[in-house]
Amino acid sequence: MAHNSIYLLVLGVVFITFTVQMVLGIKCWECRSDSDPKCSDPFDNSTLQITDCRQVEPKEHLPGVRATMCRKIRQKVHGEWRYFRSCAFMGEPGIEGDERFCLMRSGTYNIFMEYCTCNSKDGCNAASQFAPQFASVLSLAIIGFILYRVF
Repeated sequence: MAHNSIYLLVLGVVFITFTVQMVLGIKCWECRSDSDPKCSDPFDNSTLQITDCRQVEPKEHLPGVRATMCRKIRQKVHGEWRYFRSCAFMGEPGIEGDERFCLMRSGTYNIFMEYCTCNSKDGCNAASQFAPQFASVLSLAIIGFILYRVF
């Protein structure tokens, strides 16, 4: 019985370690391809500093709302692609929480937009295709299995 308690305690500590980043804040890339061509895909962050979203000024029209996610917007207007990466104040990571999927909108006059929102890790808005952080889940499962076998 004591071994199961130790197992659950260690597993809980590991889980909290992997998820604490979401509580403390997230860092995101912030740039616009119309002023910095390295912001487009493929993304080149070699000259950019990552932004701590806790330091981003709140939006006047969203009183009390803090940036807790990263966002990448890919926009095609009249045949020209533009990319915007930033901290996000509103939205849901991915579609129904699945960061592998982005919200897409198209409009009249040859306009297309893709919104990708994530909070799985710092700098998650760098990727051209978002994916959940499977490494964390896999690591947690492996540690849990090893601890279960040991105890």
